Amino acid sequence: MDALPGLPTHEKLKQAFRLEAGTVQRYLYFARIADIEGFPDVAQTFRNLAESGICNAQGNLDFLKRVGDPDTDLPIGETDLNLTAAISATILEQTESYPLMAKVAREEGLLDIANWFETMTRTKKVHEQKLKKALAQLAAVRQEEPQ
Repeated sequence: MDALPGLPTHEKLKQAFRLEAGTVQRYLYFARIADIEGFPDVAQTFRNLAESGICNAQGNLDFLKRVGDPDTDLPIGETDLNLTAAISATILEQTESYPLMAKVAREEGLLDIANWFETMTRTKKVHEQKLKKALAQLAAVRQEEPQ
């Protein structure tokens, strides 16, 4: 058993993963804007930095897989485990996270943002279905494999 769970470093690895994942998405968004504005060299710089951020985020996951998914704490590493963790996270997002975000935005009178969060809730339901289908397909393939 790995001694990482419960240590501050475990939480720091989760935080580092989220920071890198967020940075990657921001840089890809910035690259798209630079492309639209006619600055392809700047866009490529953002894309290159995003690729570096992907490597950093995956490096954090390499350590985290010893103890579990950064969002669900479920085991990860092999495809079936990854699918199970992804399904769990997606269900949490669609049943708790995004509905709460929508409720808060609606209460604050930010209807466009509330509507966006509600759209995300519906999107996560579709993601859940796709992930469950992939898990079922994986299980079927594994049943067909010689023992």
